[in-house]
Amino acid sequence: MNTKFGCCLIIGSFVPQTEGKDMETDKVKQLQAGLQLLEENGYDFAELTVQFLTQLSEEEFQQAKKIIQQSSLNIPVCNSFIPPQLKVVGPTVSIIELDDYLDLAMRRVREIGGEQIIFGSGGARTIPVGFSKKQGYEQIKQFLCRCESYAVKYGITIAIEPLNKLESNIINTVEEAISLAEEVNLPHIKVLADSYHMDLENESFTILKRAIKDEWLSHVHISDRERRFPGEVEGKEAMNFSKLFLILQEANYRGLISSECNAASLVDENALSLQFVKRTWSTVEGGIANVKPD
Repeated sequence: MNTKFGCCLIIGSFVPQTEGKDMETDKVKQLQAGLQLLEENGYDFAELTVQFLTQLSEEEFQQAKKIIQQSSLNIPVCNSFIPPQLKVVGPTVSIIELDDYLDLAMRRVREIGGEQIIFGSGGARTIPVGFSKKQGYEQIKQFLCRCESYAVKYGITIAIEPLNKLESNIINTVEEAISLAEEVNLPHIKVLADSYHMDLENESFTILKRAIKDEWLSHVHISDRERRFPGEVEGKEAMNFSKLFLILQEANYRGLISSECNAASLVDENALSLQFVKRTWSTVEGGIANVKPD
């Protein structure tokens, strides 16, 4: 089994900046503890928030980078890209502020060894009431073009994340994300699939076959309903991860898979969930291997 499984560390996810250094020092300590936990539980990598990185002073960032370098886990992917107050869509978009932020964000992600950033950012990309949806869509395309210039500079891939309608009023399905990626058609712009959002939008996992075949799918997030850890929900209420994994394997998906779940249950459910995910993946993999051709 060559597939690598990681877990998101929800540290500094769109949390307002707090004055004083205690809060930031605590965040750095949280990073160290989180990496240690994931390492002990057997994960292959960690996923961090861009917000965590950008909220740190340069001195604190260097401390965080040192902790990451000392860890056996790498951080190839970061999420929580654009803070809600920095609008990508609407009448108050500031190109200067966006450019400054994109340069800082991608530089710091690159410095910790990151290769990919997930563009969900519902608060930043949601179209304001009364604003033209067509114009908002064009603004997102323009934003992705700006991302491309910095992605080239720092060697970062940007993956468009479809969000359910409770979190954003635009780009709600993998199919819509693929269409957007096809329209901008930029080398560093790809697509993410998240089982949680797909479930809420009643989108079939079969769309992933096209996403993989056409080389748009660059990352996968998994969680059960209510952002619970895979394996935490039992019976009929649980998501069908066997079906999801079957489609990914049959379509020859070669990317990473991260659990993005509620931080409240991180310590208690984290290790058991990874065991469930690996067991389910291996069972599906074994089933495919044992299928004899007609």
